[in-house]
Amino acid sequence: MRRLLAVLIVGALLATLWGLDYSKTIGGSYTYYVTHWKDVGIPNLVTAILADWRGYDSLGEVAILFAAVTGFSLILGGKRRWG
Repeated sequence: MRRLLAVLIVGALLATLWGLDYSKTIGGSYTYYVTHWKDVGIPNLVTAILADWRGYDSLGEVAILFAAVTGFSLILGGKRRWG
């Protein structure tokens, strides 16, 4: 049961990665940051990047780390001893 759940989680992650748009944008992220940083409502460009776009990036990294740890623990099936 645990291995099936782990395979389903890994499959969902792979399907998500497969469905992402990897096309290049003209101008890159630098141009986007410089032209859209006032949309955040913070008067400083660096603070706007850290508060808004990097926050989403960090949230994604945490989700990937959680999925990886959960997958490994389900695959290995280790039991903790309490006490």
